[in-house]
Amino acid sequence: MTNIDSINQTVKKEECDHRSSQLLLLHGLGRTPRSMLKMASHFSSRGFSILNLGYNAITNEYQTILDTLDSKVSQWLDPQKPLHFIGHSFGGILIRGLLARHPEWQQGGTKGRCVMLGSPNKGTQTASFMLSHWWLKHFVPKVTKDLTPDSLLIESLPEPEIETGIIAGDVKFSLVIPVSWYYKRATGDAPGDGVVELSNTQCSKMTDFIIMPLHHSFMTWDSALITEAHHFIVHGRFSDAYQRAVEAEKYAE
Repeated sequence: MTNIDSINQTVKKEECDHRSSQLLLLHGLGRTPRSMLKMASHFSSRGFSILNLGYNAITNEYQTILDTLDSKVSQWLDPQKPLHFIGHSFGGILIRGLLARHPEWQQGGTKGRCVMLGSPNKGTQTASFMLSHWWLKHFVPKVTKDLTPDSLLIESLPEPEIETGIIAGDVKFSLVIPVSWYYKRATGDAPGDGVVELSNTQCSKMTDFIIMPLHHSFMTWDSALITEAHHFIVHGRFSDAYQRAVEAEKYAE
């Protein structure tokens, strides 16, 4: 047997091992589960059991949202099967909250993996900017206050203990996304995806980190991103197609 044949057999075995897995999808602020449908379809077609949940962040507090999600996930999941997570933006912060409530999801042979897409793990100056303006602050979700870099939530929320991969975008402007109009002023034109600074997407315990040429608002529909997310869920690392964390240290300076 050649090395290539051996690698192919290993890859097929790993993918088969994950066909009985469960996957929780959580969208970002201002979105609905529809924004995760392409992701859901991709994983569902490969045998994953999918829970694509929505939530109301416009008027609800973080803990209220978490209570509702916690109840739904706990009723749905099979504790005998691995549970994986993919969250876009604020969805990643909600995943961190769920994992903090359920240490059993991060232990034993059924623990899964987590992928965060542009999540403000260290908060974002975009949230601070909007809250500091008398008219903008009336048009943001209630949880925006929890997403500033100095918020109590950001400072106290535990990082995931399971293998976690982070995908960040580096397209800062989109004419059709109003938030990105203010991004330059809010962040001092820091490298980022038009909503969250690149350096603020990272976790100290992250397993892998890549940067893709995407704007924050369009990430979840991108086929290449979905492929990378799948690669991490199956293998615990991203492919070698995109810039990695060690090459992106300049963004944290």
